[in-house]
Amino acid sequence: MMANDPIRAVFRLDPDLVLLGVLRCAVQHQALQAGLGSDICAEFAKASEDVCRETLSQLTEEGKVLEVTLDTFHDRIEISIHHHGQMVPAVGLEAFAFSESAADGPGRLNGLELLSRVDRVLFSAEEGVARTTLVKYLHQKR
Repeated sequence: MMANDPIRAVFRLDPDLVLLGVLRCAVQHQALQAGLGSDICAEFAKASEDVCRETLSQLTEEGKVLEVTLDTFHDRIEISIHHHGQMVPAVGLEAFAFSESAADGPGRLNGLELLSRVDRVLFSAEEGVARTTLVKYLHQKR
């Protein structure tokens, strides 16, 4: 189970999609360690992989990297995906929130599906860095 001290892991991913599997495993492992059920862990890890894949598809310049931080706190897990360049949400948050249709095409991230796997999605753009953060709250047993 999760200790009281926060845990942080930082990943720097180049556009090689194979690396997304490593990230997915790390997220799933940390979510299990934090006390989430295995099905919830798998869904949260899949959400992080999908957002990273979508973000990588938007990076057009060579040499661009995606920085992903995985923070685990006593009450939640946050995955923040940072990139330089295009200052729009990685998953098109402005377009999908009220749509029941699939995303722009096959293989594209569907926002409603993403929202079913996480508790909160945040987006900010400051000083040339776009940040999408996925939050999953840890439900404490009483």
